[in-house]
Amino acid sequence: MKRLLKRRILQTMLVIPLVLVLAAGALWKLGIVHVPVVLSINIGGKQAEAAPQSKPQRGILISLGERVVNLADPGGFRYLKAEIVVELAVEGVDPEKLSAEELKREQDTLAAELQPWQPQIQDVLTMVLSSKTVADVSTPEGKQALKQELMDRLQPLFHDHEIKAVYLAQFVIQ
Repeated sequence: MKRLLKRRILQTMLVIPLVLVLAAGALWKLGIVHVPVVLSINIGGKQAEAAPQSKPQRGILISLGERVVNLADPGGFRYLKAEIVVELAVEGVDPEKLSAEELKREQDTLAAELQPWQPQIQDVLTMVLSSKTVADVSTPEGKQALKQELMDRLQPLFHDHEIKAVYLAQFVIQ
């Protein structure tokens, strides 16, 4: 009798989590549940976890255009030509799951959203880039510091969108 009772308890402990996982998966697949489901089961002292990612790993790339600025070196004879591209997180959009046309539409939508702030964005780019010397931006560390400074200075202008990364798509010092 005790053995049968233990067996039934064990079966119940295994079946209930399975039913919950299947139900949550069905609700998610039907679009009823939009929040990521985190399941943590402790069976026999071992931890098993299944946690879908809540945010896409990648964002939408937007070029802020090409800039040519004089560098802050003495004499003012050096200049920098750079194209800055930002990667923006867009809530509910995973660019890896979009077709080329859908991705282009998302980029166009973002560009239109940012249009009112273009003068401020271009001003930040000009001020940050023109404040640098050749020595500041000629090393990999200097370029990384520049990207971080651009991210910090541009983020307030992007309001609802988090800047995931800044890329130097073009970078020429003359």
